Amino acid sequence: MEGPNANFKFFKELTSCIKEGPEDPEILNMGSCGLHSVNLAFKTGAKCTNWKIFDFMRALYYVEKDKNAPTSKSDVTIKEHISDPLLPAKLAFFQSIANEFESFLTEYQTDVPLIPFLFEDLTNLVSRLFKRFVLRDALKEGNILNVDFENVASFLPPKKIDVGISALCHIKKAKASEGQLNTFFKDARKFLIGCVRKLLERSPLIYILTRSVSCFNPMVTLSETLFDQRLTKLLLILCENNWMTPISADKAKNQLKEVCAESKNGSKLKMYKRTERVDKFWFDLLSTYPKPCNDAISLLKMIMILSHGNSNVERGFSINKECLWENMKEKTLIARRIVYDSIQANGGINNFEVSKQLILSVRNSRGNYEEYKEKKRKEEKELRENFKRKREAENQLKELKAKKLKILEAAQKDSLRVEEEIASLKLLQKKL
Repeated sequence: MEGPNANFKFFKELTSCIKEGPEDPEILNMGSCGLHSVNLAFKTGAKCTNWKIFDFMRALYYVEKDKNAPTSKSDVTIKEHISDPLLPAKLAFFQSIANEFESFLTEYQTDVPLIPFLFEDLTNLVSRLFKRFVLRDALKEGNILNVDFENVASFLPPKKIDVGISALCHIKKAKASEGQLNTFFKDARKFLIGCVRKLLERSPLIYILTRSVSCFNPMVTLSETLFDQRLTKLLLILCENNWMTPISADKAKNQLKEVCAESKNGSKLKMYKRTERVDKFWFDLLSTYPKPCNDAISLLKMIMILSHGNSNVERGFSINKECLWENMKEKTLIARRIVYDSIQANGGINNFEVSKQLILSVRNSRGNYEEYKEKKRKEEKELRENFKRKREAENQLKELKAKKLKILEAAQKDSLRVEEEIASLKLLQKKL
């Protein structure tokens, strides 16, 4: 998935393209990619402070990379930050907030359907961030989506803000003035406000559908009232958007409620663990029920293919090391697979014999690569030239068509003028 702006633009254009008649199904909107929303929230929070931690981290990288260079802008940046007595506390605070986000990003950076858990997990994430700087009474009064960021009275005093244990330890050791400490805590609050604002701006959390699909969270089914409310809302949304008929929706609701009400299934729902795929869990539950649950299974399939930004690797960031994949071209990927299969066919790396031909091939690899690049450059140049000639031919064709149209229009006018002259002469002839 792309970032929020690209996603919403694509959604708008796709909706206008595929919606032809009033009876056609409408695309269901659950907001932008949950992964990007969370990742961008952290970046936004960081920009709300004047700490410039990203500049400091980038400078450290480039100083190490260009360590042979006598001086650089990175050296100046590092010296400025090192002179700050609260730098360790700021880094610790960043790490503390990053830990809040990391668990979500780690779990949701997967191809496994997790859509039923998205509402609860995002709500918990936002609640944890709110509790760091908002009074408990302000959170109890209503929905977390309705917290007023402009109401300073609902915020904790600066020094009561939860910046993390590690940050507090560094603050105690730091030789910082009272003014510097006050600024630190106020900046920490700006960071948290920026994070939460961005999270709520376009994330799936603000969409009714996100809350409704959580009816397939096994823990939600344990509350009969809550399960009924969310399931009913989900079915209404699907009917309103022409994805289900009201009759099928009623059948699906009755089937699901009947399956969940059975005591044997109730214990299974209670014992459910997040390590088990939720789609497989529900499918086993519905398919093994004595009575047919075709409508409920159809609903299940429809919901489980909804995207929360499913991807085992995201452009721009990747949390799970085990999910990292190189951004390789098809030719490179195939070549790598051939090498791997060849090694395995020979009994593993320890039993693989390195032949003279292979050594020569490796020695010539750079030359072969340069030849391949030159060949690709020529192909790309030829494609560009062909495209250019095609564009020129299209433009010439348009010009000729326009010229033909003008000639036809002029001929039509001449024909009408001649017809008028003939008619006037005939009229004159009759009078004579």
